[in-house]
Amino acid sequence: MHLQLDQARNGPLRWRDAVRVAAPDLRRDEALVPGSVDCEGSLTFTGPDFLLQTRLRYRYRLRCDRCLTPYEEDVDLPLAFVVTAGVPDGPAAADAAGDAHGARELEAEDLSTLVAVDGAVDLFRLVCEQVELNVPMKPTCDSACRGLCPQCGVDRNREACTCVSESVDPRWAGLEAVRERLTGNLT
Repeated sequence: MHLQLDQARNGPLRWRDAVRVAAPDLRRDEALVPGSVDCEGSLTFTGPDFLLQTRLRYRYRLRCDRCLTPYEEDVDLPLAFVVTAGVPDGPAAADAAGDAHGARELEAEDLSTLVAVDGAVDLFRLVCEQVELNVPMKPTCDSACRGLCPQCGVDRNREACTCVSESVDPRWAGLEAVRERLTGNLT
């Protein structure tokens, strides 16, 4: 779906759509969005730019980094962007062009700005990008997840293991001696 900027010039353009996102559409393998992403929002002309406000609702399936158990999570993601029809003219345009390869450092305001191509915003690409960006770096099924035992591999959320993990890392042995001295002085 494409949002045409011209349709919002005389008043807000409101829409509601279900965008089907498949695994090949995402660049991150760890997230799977079964079904579609429900999105609704409005595009408002603010002159010379537009304000795009949208809300994405979907459910994704991830694998916990601690216990490797698959889990699903609901997402309700409100977003707002400034949409511009193109690169502005003038000295800022030269800065926006970047180096010979078109690379330039992003500023804080660039992160919430979209450039409309041919007078339209590609809603599918926007939804895919936001789903990818919303995947946690270290997904966990629960904040209290105890993970897998490093010795025997048992899932500590489901059963207790009898492994002893009292070994002190030899790199901390010097600090252990200091702690023992300090503890001995307190008694």
